[in-house]
Amino acid sequence: MHMTKKEQNRVKIWFLLDRSGSMAPVAEDVIGGFNHFLTNQADQAGECRMTVVQFDSEDPFEVIAAGKKPGDVPELNHSVYQPRSMTPLYDSMGRLIKRADERIARRAKAEKPAEDQLVVVFTDGLENDSRRYDRPEIFELVKKRQDEDWTFVFMGANQDSYAEGAKIGLDDGNVQNYSPDSDNVALAYESMNRATSDFRSKPRSQRIADKADFFGGLKEAEQEMRRSKNQ
Repeated sequence: MHMTKKEQNRVKIWFLLDRSGSMAPVAEDVIGGFNHFLTNQADQAGECRMTVVQFDSEDPFEVIAAGKKPGDVPELNHSVYQPRSMTPLYDSMGRLIKRADERIARRAKAEKPAEDQLVVVFTDGLENDSRRYDRPEIFELVKKRQDEDWTFVFMGANQDSYAEGAKIGLDDGNVQNYSPDSDNVALAYESMNRATSDFRSKPRSQRIADKADFFGGLKEAEQEMRRSKNQ
């Protein structure tokens, strides 16, 4: 089947958002940053669909939007995003990857154009409550999908995000630390928005070439953290 340039440029964003209790102090900033991300991505050229999942130990996989254009994803608000409980990161990642696999299989069976997969994890704490998946299982799942040219991104606070990302197979170029304060959370979302727009603007061959350097060497939230510490 011949694909047009538009069909070859399709992107599927899987956004995994931590809703554990430690996110409560920055809930307002998470809501604002995420909604700003949606607005900006809706204005970008190119075919894109998003699935948004928030997770905590009471519900490790709550889908709040599935396969929607960025402009059709409902904005977050305080009735939807209510931080609570603990952080079953591995369980939520495992279920998300399984769901992504199922979507890819359905589209292939229906002879629909392939999509480039972008998985974004936005968290502020360490894994502490998974029951179904462990770290080695997630590492293997991530590595296998990276070999299939998926791009994984990890945004983390209150931890060494590089060490935690490496535990599950993520490349340093796709990891960024941020500080759990109002200004830096906003900057983290700005950085994610800028890098996502860059990712979407590239041809597929360049996305694959850059799959281990999502931020292109520019990590705005992390750079601001270092600047503030040196003042």
